[in-house]
Amino acid sequence: MRERARGIDTEPYLEWLDGSESLAVIPGALEGIVAMTMAAVIHRDGHTFGSAIPKLHLRINDTPAKRTMLLPDVVFYRGAAIRALDPADRFLPNVPPEIIVEVRSSQEQPGFREEKIRRYLAWGCPLVFDVDPALRSIVVNTRDGTRALQVGDHFSDSVVPWLVFDVDEVFARLELFGL
Repeated sequence: MRERARGIDTEPYLEWLDGSESLAVIPGALEGIVAMTMAAVIHRDGHTFGSAIPKLHLRINDTPAKRTMLLPDVVFYRGAAIRALDPADRFLPNVPPEIIVEVRSSQEQPGFREEKIRRYLAWGCPLVFDVDPALRSIVVNTRDGTRALQVGDHFSDSVVPWLVFDVDEVFARLELFGL
């Protein structure tokens, strides 16, 4: 039987950035609703060839002193990309996903989310969403730059031409609950 990995298979969940360990932010209701809605939107448009996966650790750097394993709120991998990995790497991928979603939380360490996004892009992830439930906004990060979307805006991008949605859709559930 496989040994359980502290902080990956067991709570409290951990992240590592350049060998420094920190507790992963546990989403509150606001963040959880938005993360699951983003996963549902991505799944809706990409389910025939991949999957949106919540809370999957990503193995960005295995070097002991520089160990970097991060836990985004949602990732999207194509099935072919996961099948190409060694079976032992499929639940702790060491290749970038096609999409990463980070949902802002008041509990996070200042600057940590920004550094995670920078690392994701440098690692080769083509699209990172930085979602702010409080402001009802999404910052779209690609290798070519960033742009901010607000309620009333529409998302589409040549990086992931298969994904299109209205920003309102991401925050509609918050309205449903009066949040």
